[in-house]
Amino acid sequence: MNNRKLTKKELQERRITEDKKYNRILLISFSILIVLTVSVLVFYTYWCDTKYAYRQYALYGKEIPVDLVCMSGDNLQIHESSPVIHDGKTYYFCSQNCCNRLRNHYRKVAFIPDSFSGDTICKADALIGLRNRGEPQVVYFKNKKTFSQYYEARR
Repeated sequence: MNNRKLTKKELQERRITEDKKYNRILLISFSILIVLTVSVLVFYTYWCDTKYAYRQYALYGKEIPVDLVCMSGDNLQIHESSPVIHDGKTYYFCSQNCCNRLRNHYRKVAFIPDSFSGDTICKADALIGLRNRGEPQVVYFKNKKTFSQYYEARR
């Protein structure tokens, strides 16, 4: 090994090169951290919207699970709706206001005409489908027969 002492200028040059290496490593590390953080936040933030948009197309012509619908506004929801038992039947609502609307206007909210046959049915007992592909409005059916006839007529 070389045991000679380094001059001030050599020490300063060595320190500058080491500082440049350190700054480069620090910059790369923070850049990677920022990219990862932004990626995770974007994915987390838009995941619900992506599922919602997908459901508006993928569930057309299929029976929709009742917990994805607000039975007061008759719309597909981004998040699962909460079940409420009223008169021995289970209804699903997105908020407390929608639930209160059922309690205050039971006949108007709980019953609806079948979208194909026109018979009055209870929303809690009905099959649910999308009215149009790509839109959140839902329609209610008395049974599987009217459900399938509705979508066959729309083709």
